[in-house]
Order: sequence, then C-alpha cells, then structure tokens
Amino acid sequence: MQNPFGKLQYGSLKKVTDRCYLFRNVVNSGIVVTPEGVVVVDTQINAPMARRMLAAIRKVTDAPIKYVINTHYHWDHWAGNDVFREAGATLISGELTREFMHRRSFRQRAFLRSRGFAIPEKDPALPDRTVEEQSTLTLGSVPIHILFLGLAETDDAMAVHLPTERCIMSGDTLMTGSFPILGQPVMSEGLSDDRAWIRTLQKMKALSPEKIIPGHGPLGGVEDIDFFIGLQTYFLDEVIPMYEQGKTTEEIIQTVENGLPERYANLPQVWGTPRYAILRILCSLTGWQQMKPSAIPKVDPEILKIPLKELEDFPQSYIRAAEFFEKENKLDLAIGIMEEGCERHSMDPGIWVARGRLLLKCSRAAGSVLERADFFQEVCRSAERALSIDPRHAPALVLFGSYHAMGAFRNGDDPTEAMMLLERALALPMEPAEEAKARFFLGICYRAMEREDMAVACFNRALELDPSYAPPRMAMMSDEEMLRVPERFKAGGPRPF
Repeated sequence: MQNPFGKLQYGSLKKVTDRCYLFRNVVNSGIVVTPEGVVVVDTQINAPMARRMLAAIRKVTDAPIKYVINTHYHWDHWAGNDVFREAGATLISGELTREFMHRRSFRQRAFLRSRGFAIPEKDPALPDRTVEEQSTLTLGSVPIHILFLGLAETDDAMAVHLPTERCIMSGDTLMTGSFPILGQPVMSEGLSDDRAWIRTLQKMKALSPEKIIPGHGPLGGVEDIDFFIGLQTYFLDEVIPMYEQGKTTEEIIQTVENGLPERYANLPQVWGTPRYAILRILCSLTGWQQMKPSAIPKVDPEILKIPLKELEDFPQSYIRAAEFFEKENKLDLAIGIMEEGCERHSMDPGIWVARGRLLLKCSRAAGSVLERADFFQEVCRSAERALSIDPRHAPALVLFGSYHAMGAFRNGDDPTEAMMLLERALALPMEPAEEAKARFFLGICYRAMEREDMAVACFNRALELDPSYAPPRMAMMSDEEMLRVPERFKAGGPRPF
C-alpha cells in the first residue's frame, strides 16, 4: 500500500552517460555537463522544482549554466525557465514553440490547474533564441544537436541528440512506463490517421541511440520506441476501420477498451488512458471532439429514486446516506444522492463541503491525471460555492486548503495558497475533528516545503485533537509500517481517509 502522505523525494539526478544526466520527477529534464558549461533540456513543472534541480546540478558541477533548451510548448516542460535564466542561461526553443508558448499559455494554465497543479498567472520566461529545423551547439568537444524530427504529441516537438554520448533527450515525443498522453482530443495535434508521429519515432530510432531520456517515465532505449510505435499502430488499426464502418463513438470505445491486449491493458494509467487515445484518433478523422468523457460515475435515475424515497429532506440526511453508499463502494449512488441534496439545499454550505469531500475521495478511483481532473474541478466548485454562501465557513476553507495542499505536496510546488486558506480556517471556531484536518494539511504544506520538524508538530497536534483521524498517523509511518496498514484497517481500525 503506497503511503499517500509519506515523505517524497522531489526529483533525483541519475547519471546516464559520462556527460548526460536525467532529472526524474513528474516531468523529466535532461542535463548535459561539460567543463565549459551545462545545458538543461526542459526546466520542470514549476519554479520550486527547477530550484531543486539547479541545486542537484550544483552537487555535480560548478560549471556555468550556459543554455536551456525547451523541447515543446507544454507548460510542464518550461515553467522553471526563470530560475535558469537568473542562473545565467540563454533560453532556446523552436520558433513554433516560442509562438505557442505565447498564444496558448492561457489554455495551458487552465489545463494544468484543472489537474491539481498550482499555476501562477505570470508566464515563465520566453526563449531568448529560436531555431527552425535544426541547430548545433558545441561545448568543448561535445556537439549538441537540436532537431525537429517531425510531428509528435505537439506540432512543435524538438529533440536533443548527443551523438558522442549516443543519447537522445526526446521531450514528449517518447514517454515510457505508463499509458501515454497521445494528444488532447480538443487540439488538432497528436496521434493522427496520417501516422506522422510514428514516422517521427522511426527517425529517432534511425539515430541509433543507446539511451533515451523521455519526457515522462523511466530512462528508455530503442525497445521503448518500438513499443510506442506498436501501441500507436494498434489503436490506429483498431479505431479507423470501425469509424469507416459507421460505428458510433460509444461502440468504438466499448469494443477497443474491452479488447485491449494485455501488454496495453496492464500499463499504469498515470497520464493518458485508452479512451483518450481513441477520442484523439476520432478527432483527427472528423476535425472535432466527439465527446467529453467523464470519470465521475453517473447513477441510473430509476435506481436513485429508491434510496431517495427513504430520506428525510434535510442536509444531514443526504450526507449520511452518501457516506453509507461510499463505504459500500457504490460511488454512483453516493454521488447521485449528494447531487440531489445540493440541489434541494443549495444555500447550505455544509452540504457543498460534503459534496467536495466525497468527490475528493472518489477521485482516488480514477487512474490518470486526465480523469482525476473531472473530480478536481467539481471539488473546487463545491468549495467555491460554499464560500460564496459563507466566506467564514471553516470547513469550506479546510476543504479548499486541503485540495491545494495535496497538489503542492505531490508536485513539489509552493504551498502558500493552501497555507493561507488553512490559517484563515484556524482563526475561526471549529470542532476538534475539523481543526485536526486543518492542522494535518498544514503539516502537509510544511512537508512540501521540506520543513519536517514543523510538519511532524502539525501531525502530532492533529492526533491530539482527533486520535481516530488516521492520515497524520500514516504521515509519520515508515514504509515498513505502512505495509501492515491494510491488516489493521481490516481488523476494525480507523479508515485511512
């Protein structure tokens, strides 16, 4: 059982070749180290993580940071640009990348915010220089080729090739270790019926790399290119004929999802999903998004009528019923009951908080970042609605603060917004159990800041306020202790969430 509250290692620097390093995190960065200077390929998902990467580089070399290369316009690969510009680097990208960074920044901010990332309003620093099809930097005896190999996840994708190291830094042209994002159905780029991405991967393979630093996932090689080509080919070969036969979107999704070969069905769904891959292909065929799938379960209205008949019409009745069905793992019924309660008692902030907490629990059943966003958007809407009714409603502040705290913690980001919300809540009267939640998530903020003494103090205070509240106890468990958690919960101990 993975501890969702345990201490995290925010990125690690791994030596790949004599001169190349991988900084592995939610997003990967590549680093080229020479006596004449350092080149950084992609600058991480936020400025705090970029600073951690810079500190890791400084443990390896004190050579000047000469260049940053941004492989494409997606915000998670260039949000740390300011950190490296301040360190003296010249920022480089493709011409189209710089244009997209400017024109598509609003969309990128909205996309990442909806997935739990803390995104500032100010854009990161744009590149100082641009290249077209290719360019070569030379540091000492190390040639560094910046190449446009063709269309991939985005239309502007560049790769960095170091022939003397037999290493490629691919950006999101290659992703390893989980089901990839094959492009957004709302965009006219990504996996397409013209198979351009496959041709780009074939060109990358022709460079005969021994090591590939992918945009996401563990260190790769040529075998990962072959696997990725096979995955894309499989989905294209399955979806296109069914579309040409006139099958509906729902029929295509059901057929492909139910018939996935084991090698694809067993891939962890961290970022992309098979459903989004299908929709991306259909978008390339038709020119528009076929549907917006939601991972939030929907209950049959006729089935929902049965428990609703038994409820008294006051907010707590709906909340208790939803909690019961959630514990029974009947998430569709739990959510359906809560939605009905919010409709009937729309001016009660407590029921909106209960809705947000239910959806936050249910989000853990969603596999990928794409699907969890459906829940996250509704969690935020619930907290905002409760605070619009009563700006001093402490549980709503705790809900909103806990959401932002976990986002900052998972992504190594700045938890300032979360801490402000939680401290506002702690200045108000609240029940001990509610204060325990606020203290715990304040501890999570300190853990995100790597201030472990303050984090542990908050966890201990939370346990003093509510000894039955499991998360602070979990947060202080070792990995070995965490392995024994399921048995203790089965024996009647407190629920972990």
